[in-house]
Amino acid sequence: MDNKKRLASTCVKRAKAKNVRAGASSAYVKRLKAALVKKEIHSNTIQQKNHNEISKVKPKQKGLADDARERLESARFRYLNEKLYTTSSSEAWNFFQEDPESFGVYHKGFKNQVLKWPVNPLDIIISDILKGPKHWVVADFGCGEAQMAHTIPNQVHSFDLVAANDKVTACDMASVPLAMKAVDVAVFCLSLMGSNIHDFLKEANRVLRIGGLLYVAEVESRCKNIQEFLKNIERFGFQLKENSLQKYFFLAKFNKIQNMSPKATLPRLYLKPCLYKKR
Repeated sequence: MDNKKRLASTCVKRAKAKNVRAGASSAYVKRLKAALVKKEIHSNTIQQKNHNEISKVKPKQKGLADDARERLESARFRYLNEKLYTTSSSEAWNFFQEDPESFGVYHKGFKNQVLKWPVNPLDIIISDILKGPKHWVVADFGCGEAQMAHTIPNQVHSFDLVAANDKVTACDMASVPLAMKAVDVAVFCLSLMGSNIHDFLKEANRVLRIGGLLYVAEVESRCKNIQEFLKNIERFGFQLKENSLQKYFFLAKFNKIQNMSPKATLPRLYLKPCLYKKR
């Protein structure tokens, strides 16, 4: 009987021990699972934090890259701008024939500057030309992307150093491919650039018919004395009809009153370079 009791007691102890070990094992597994879950959560938290930090940095890096690119383009624009104002039209023509990409850079910078103005002088000129007959023929000197030709119904001869599109004829504006007295209107909108702008006005006189219109729009700060400058333009066979001063530019309208002899002694006109501040 005692042996049976001892055997039963031993079985109970073993069962308890087994249950204890099983419980311990179960608790261990639970702790292990909890630790793994905690580790995974921690890992995910770190990954999310890193992702957020990267997300914050990327736009900043992109912004810095864009800013650097804009500064580079701005510096290149200022260089090209100075070159156009200080060299002759023939030198500028040769330069852009070798590097037409620079012409695109210049016009992009130019457009960005004009967009900051409350009004574009070309819009005023276009509006005025639209009041006249549709049969008027127009010569747009320094047309850029030929906005006028794309806007008005008149026939427009668009000239610039590089042909930005199929409406533009690339040439030196001191010698455009037009016959004498071929047009009714000549336009220089922010395009009297170079050391020989007097040659441009002689060419405008050559291609305009008597009584034709000449529009000249220029940055006010380029002209030391606007009235004196306009009087000098009159010496090229023109008569001042209207003159208005806007916030950033002046706009003058002339009639052609006489043809100029190629041998005529004419003033060498000068306008200061239009300098833009560094960004």
